[in-house]
Amino acid sequence: MSRGTEQAAVLALARATTGPWHRTARVIQAARGALRLVDGDLTGLCEDDRAHAAEIVSRLLPGDLTRAEDLIAATRADGAHLVTVLDADYPGNLDFVHNLPPFLWIRGRLTDEDHRSIAIVGADRAADRLKHDVTALAEVGFTPVAALGSAVHGAALAAGSRTIAILTHGVTAPGTRAEAAHGGALVSPFWPSAPETEETVALSRIVTSGLAAAVYLVDGEEDSGPALQARLALAQGRHLFVSDRLHQEQPWVRRAACRGGVTVVRDIDDLLVQVVNLVDVTLNVKLF
Repeated sequence: MSRGTEQAAVLALARATTGPWHRTARVIQAARGALRLVDGDLTGLCEDDRAHAAEIVSRLLPGDLTRAEDLIAATRADGAHLVTVLDADYPGNLDFVHNLPPFLWIRGRLTDEDHRSIAIVGADRAADRLKHDVTALAEVGFTPVAALGSAVHGAALAAGSRTIAILTHGVTAPGTRAEAAHGGALVSPFWPSAPETEETVALSRIVTSGLAAAVYLVDGEEDSGPALQARLALAQGRHLFVSDRLHQEQPWVRRAACRGGVTVVRDIDDLLVQVVNLVDVTLNVKLF
């Protein structure tokens, strides 16, 4: 079966899902195919997965696959391509989080080297240091990940390095057709024409920390967007690096650090040593 038809089936199943999409993503992976689920073949699934699959399949409408194929073609013509949980080029870092999206639309390109990426959060108030920090990360092979609109991307452009920008809306929404800086990527986990909403902003954080091997929190007050991103990253199992200044100034950071998964760093040089050791050692660990 062609990749395009399987991709269309993933989209159709996601559209028929009323709850969180990540449950459907995992069922599709467990079935090792989306089209077989559309056809009613639930062989090999556990009881809970069979029940979930049967429920979403029952909501499919005639023509859903054709409409999905048309959407894929139209979005490709607009310059963005689709990657689903069934595709070999679905990002490996994201595949290991519990709340992974079933699909991503991408402008530009993700590379194999992007497994060595770091999400930079709360950096806008530290814009004067960003170019130096982004350059230093690029020199040791790390790709910065940040929400589109973050000062991280301007710093990367000035430093001549690529970034991964996470959208809070669809990939064909107005203002997203500009190319990512220096061969980077714009990534959206939403329907191509989806507008920005409070829900999409919240869901985009799943991809920001999920795509990264680690997260660096530069700044953020309690209950701010950066703080929400940091808590989500820890819930995903991502290691969180925080600046020493922020650790001293913000009680919520100190509380989070007490629960583990957090490393306080003095400066960018300290961060580089810590994150390289963490990511490269983890990559070389053989679990089985």
